Amino acid sequence: MKNFITGVFTLLATGFAFAQANVDVSTQMGNLNVATVNQTGFFNQNYLLQDGNRNTADIDQTGALNINVASSNGNRNSIDVDQVGLLNSNETNQYGNRNSAQTWQIGAFNTTEQTQIGRRNDATSIQWGVGNDVVQYQDGRRNVASAFQLGIDNTAVQVQLGRRNDASAVQLGSGNYILQYQDGNDNMASHTQIGADNVAISAQVGNDNSATGLQLGSDNELYQLQVGNSNTAIDFQLGNDNMISVSQFGTYNFHLGTQIGNSNSLTVVQSN
Repeated sequence: MKNFITGVFTLLATGFAFAQANVDVSTQMGNLNVATVNQTGFFNQNYLLQDGNRNTADIDQTGALNINVASSNGNRNSIDVDQVGLLNSNETNQYGNRNSAQTWQIGAFNTTEQTQIGRRNDATSIQWGVGNDVVQYQDGRRNVASAFQLGIDNTAVQVQLGRRNDASAVQLGSGNYILQYQDGNDNMASHTQIGADNVAISAQVGNDNSATGLQLGSDNELYQLQVGNSNTAIDFQLGNDNMISVSQFGTYNFHLGTQIGNSNSLTVVQSN
């Protein structure tokens, strides 16, 4: 790893003479598509496809060795990518109409993958730091997903299947992990992690379910499963090495869990 990093910075030191060596390959098929690409630095790469009508793309790359691969297949889709730093990577794929995807990466070695299938979905990924990962997948209509990462080696994965689902992930620190899965309509999931090596996993199958979590500390674990309709789970963990596991099956179940301290364990199962 040390040799790799040394090689990268050697490349940076010797490559300024070739600052023009950025790569852009952009293809537009259809009518009234608009794309703007700005590359400042060297060895940045952009590969853009717009297949359809009235799609828009705004790509800005500043630094070195950043890569963006993006495609809009359909009509009136929008892609906005801003990369500042070193070796950041973004991949965005849109299939359908009026989808919107935004990616902001400031730092190094950050990775974002966003896939949208359907109509009027919105996905946003913001990464500040080093080695963060975001994966967001939307299949349906009017889903909203957002991920914000500030730190090192955080991972956020959000999957939405259905309509009008909302998912939000916020990670401040290092080594945190969030997975949020929604299959149905009008579900909401929001999790925030501040600290290191926290884990939050939420799965919702059904309609009108709500899952919320806040983890402040290190090595906390939160697991939320809701199968049915109109269930609510809210959990707070303040401390270290705490664990909460919540499973709710049926309709209108409600859970509120709070842990303040260290090494606490809570397991809840509700059904009707």
